[in-house]
Amino acid sequence: MKNAHLHFLFDIGVVLLNIHYDDALKRIEPLCDLDKGTGGHDFFHLAERDPVMADFECGRVGIDPFFRHFAAKTGFHGTFEQFRAIWCSIFSENKPMLDFARDLAKTHDIYFVTNAGPLHVPLIYDLYPSLKFFKDDAVSCYIGAVKPEREFYEQALKKFGLVAAECVLLDDRPENVAGGRAAGIRSILYENPTQAIQAIRPLLAD
Repeated sequence: MKNAHLHFLFDIGVVLLNIHYDDALKRIEPLCDLDKGTGGHDFFHLAERDPVMADFECGRVGIDPFFRHFAAKTGFHGTFEQFRAIWCSIFSENKPMLDFARDLAKTHDIYFVTNAGPLHVPLIYDLYPSLKFFKDDAVSCYIGAVKPEREFYEQALKKFGLVAAECVLLDDRPENVAGGRAAGIRSILYENPTQAIQAIRPLLAD
């Protein structure tokens, strides 16, 4: 018998969709004048992302000023449409996890909890209709907080109408997992599909 009272909170990037910053960088670099900026490197590599990204993902910076900042910093001389197309093409399906999550959604409510800006969400659901099995989502730019801030988890639980003790978080970032645990949510660090699925399956049995 399934432990149906558990609710699962899934991150999107890496967990359900692979992220390919290097591919995006190859497409954006030819459209950047390196004499006028740094190129796209700071924006497409997680370890060196521009601080404005945090404001964008938290909803403090809108799409237009974000694009202008990107163009000024990197020397980007393409159109906004070119930028948006590249920005939104960094993903591919993590098929084993999507298959598992869709099957899990038949017996358990699944919610998405993600740090993302308005360029990606909700457009990502149209680009990848295979994601449309979730009950609700909490997106950093719309709730005004980012993981691993405690406020993010509290706002997400409030939006979903859930209590922490009945939730399981799956996230690929150790700091986000730690933040989830600090908020009272049972949290699992995603490493790969096999490991993640093996970690979740024992929780499904009474």
